[in-house]
Amino acid sequence: MVRRYVLHRCCHRLGGNALSQKIDINGYWTVFVCYNVDLGELNSGFTATDYNKRISVVSISLTTSKEELVNTIVHEAKHVQSNICTYYNVPEDGEDAAYLIGYITMKMYKCFKHLI
Repeated sequence: MVRRYVLHRCCHRLGGNALSQKIDINGYWTVFVCYNVDLGELNSGFTATDYNKRISVVSISLTTSKEELVNTIVHEAKHVQSNICTYYNVPEDGEDAAYLIGYITMKMYKCFKHLI
């Protein structure tokens, strides 16, 4: 569950060069993505979800390469996809889940493609 402190942590730790973006998953889910968050280490991220509000907050630290950024985006997108599939009772091994992970990854990539 996303609690106020998680949202505060995401917003509070955004540095001067931090980027944040709100992503709407076709009205079914909202994702707040934050990049350049001080998570204490490079190439890391975390996803917190509030199922009641259908919101996920994704925080991504600075990455050491373009490849690490893509890796972290896909990794965190998978967590969001799993949460959405759980909420809507969608099997994660089917086509719907496969399209969903692609869609989420594409949306997150668009937020940060200028960094790659």
